[in-house]
Amino acid sequence: MKTKVILVGLATVSLVMSLFLIGSAVGAEKEVKIGIMQALTGDLGTYGGPMTDAAKLAVKEVNENGGVLGADITVIVEDTQTSENSAVDAASKLVKVNKVPAIIGTTSSGPSMAIIDITTGNGVIQISSSNTAPDFSTYEDNDLYFRTCPSDTLQGKAMARLAINEGYTTASTLVLNNPYGVGFEKVFKDEFESLGGTVLESVKYDPAGTIFDSEVMKACKPEPEVVMLCSYPETGSVVLKAAYEKGYMDDMEWLLSEGLRDETLAELVGKDEAGNYIVTGLNGTTPDPRVAGPAYESFKVKYEAEYDKEVTTYCSNSYDAAVLVALAIEKAEKATGTAIKAAIREVANPPGKEVTTVREALILIREGQEINYQGASGEITFDENGDVSGAYCRWYIAENGSIVLAEPIYLDGPEVTPTPVEKVTPTPKATTPAPAEVTPTPVKATPAPAKATPAQTPVPKATPKPPGFEAIFAVTGILAVAYLRMWRKAK
Repeated sequence: MKTKVILVGLATVSLVMSLFLIGSAVGAEKEVKIGIMQALTGDLGTYGGPMTDAAKLAVKEVNENGGVLGADITVIVEDTQTSENSAVDAASKLVKVNKVPAIIGTTSSGPSMAIIDITTGNGVIQISSSNTAPDFSTYEDNDLYFRTCPSDTLQGKAMARLAINEGYTTASTLVLNNPYGVGFEKVFKDEFESLGGTVLESVKYDPAGTIFDSEVMKACKPEPEVVMLCSYPETGSVVLKAAYEKGYMDDMEWLLSEGLRDETLAELVGKDEAGNYIVTGLNGTTPDPRVAGPAYESFKVKYEAEYDKEVTTYCSNSYDAAVLVALAIEKAEKATGTAIKAAIREVANPPGKEVTTVREALILIREGQEINYQGASGEITFDENGDVSGAYCRWYIAENGSIVLAEPIYLDGPEVTPTPVEKVTPTPKATTPAPAEVTPTPVKATPAPAKATPAQTPVPKATPKPPGFEAIFAVTGILAVAYLRMWRKAK
């Protein structure tokens, strides 16, 4: 009878341990999900697609090098439609249904501000590659909001300095009535007036609107020397076309924010009776993509090989956002929003060994070493607000409608007077090639390889090895000895 009890006890213990160890093995292979929210349609549809592709490229590299926590990363993409309402629906799905620990996006500041309470309230980290509204720097986000692009606290200042450099003393502002436009306008106004300029009129327009004649007339009625337009391509093109049709481009100039730095803008606004693009010669400010990080050239080669198209605005920032989320998960050894926020500065900020590739970064993290990821978009060092610094330059629209990057705009020191861009009227059939971009030496740039680098041997997944059945038998044997000793004493 006693022997039977002992055997039943041993069998029970062995069964429980087997189930526990099998469960541990399954847990090691658990899927890791990351959400991507970008504007694939709507006013910013031309931006969101390429940025999504860049983030997916980063995830592909991570998975080719062992994934994170022993598992591949699965990406779930949602379209915000450049709409706050659509963004709320998408974020609710990602957070409550898909249970993602991190969201990369959104494309614009308005939708991001609309979802920030959803993400932070559920402990989900959000990292955007293109939100520039100053409000995010001081928002109570429990340190769960980061961005890999600089705030418009800097770009609004760059725009004001550009206006002063070009000799303007009076200006009106016409901006989107959302966090991007409102924040940009405030910084521009403060800086422009501190440099001796005067803002005559400040006008905000509804991003959901379709006709903006009254807003254009209000901004232009005081006859400013320049109108600063902070907008996106779809609605911004309507604003510019209305200004042209009403004669407000004849005697006053226009400065454009980086939200309008899109190759489709000239075509959207249209041509004059002579067949020339209406917006030829208009210029503005943008984060300077040429001041790239050491990983930029490698990223550019891989992106163009993967998608057969050129890198566009904020693509490198989107790539870096995805890389940093993955590295933070591997560093934290846990895929939760709170774990990621605790580790993301450890992989992005100094001290630590500077690394420029996903492969090297993952290897060093798994070896227990400290790293300092040097991004494709530039050096990424998050401050206490989750912000990064940036560099700016002037851009303008060439005669053939293409975008040309010009000289840098320095935020400190003496103003730099740019070379004036004349609105030259070409013959109707002329095909003028775009002027070559001014290309400064990238910061810590790595020369681009002539051909795509052959695939390296993937880094083995750092899958925690669960104890095998040897451990089960070993523990069972120990228990058996203990039971036998007790049985003998009982006899």
